[in-house]
Amino acid sequence: MKKIYSIITIVLLFMIMSFNQAYSAVDKQINANIKTKRVPEGTVIKLKLLDPISSIAMEEGDSFNLMVVENVKADDYVVIPKGTVVRGSIEEVKKPSMLYKGGMVRLYFDHIVSSTGKQVRFSAGLCNNPNITYDGALSSKTTYSTAISQTTQTSKNIVTKPTNWAWEKGENVLNGKAKYVFAPAAAIVSAPVAGIYFVGDSIADIFKKGKDISINQGETIQVQLLKPVDMPVY
Repeated sequence: MKKIYSIITIVLLFMIMSFNQAYSAVDKQINANIKTKRVPEGTVIKLKLLDPISSIAMEEGDSFNLMVVENVKADDYVVIPKGTVVRGSIEEVKKPSMLYKGGMVRLYFDHIVSSTGKQVRFSAGLCNNPNITYDGALSSKTTYSTAISQTTQTSKNIVTKPTNWAWEKGENVLNGKAKYVFAPAAAIVSAPVAGIYFVGDSIADIFKKGKDISINQGETIQVQLLKPVDMPVY
């Protein structure tokens, strides 16, 4: 009985060694067929958000996923195919606050998953987005001065709209001479209203929160490589 067990053990060991050798040979052959292609610095990649991003809902360190929208080629090779997954995280976030101060998020792109399943780190920054700040973050770009500017425009409209209306009506009275009376009268009447509105809304703006900066799931963004990336390809 012991001899039988010994024979079985030897056979099993032989089979395991043979399998390991065969696997090693296949693995070497696969690795021999893998090469890399460089995606140069400055390449623009279009990405679609698989998860929403929001300065209100997200915290520093939160992760998000994206997907490559268009094939990226190098030397006629599709190095980064459409559908490739890109992973990122929130590097910095600022919530909207009073004085109409808007939200801000800074995105960090961790890595891209290659066609071989390898995770490749890359350095990229946002581009071609109207909400990008001078240092590469995303911001709603609302401030107290923005609110004051909007309030000023509204106050201006309170005066100009009735004044323009009175001018047009006056052109049909007394051969148009009445407009020189109607328009100033409309301006005089509406000016105090505009002033009250401006003061009241300006004070209210102090206690208003700014706008959130967000990108919805399914929306696209563009990033530009800050450094070249060597992607493995078959």
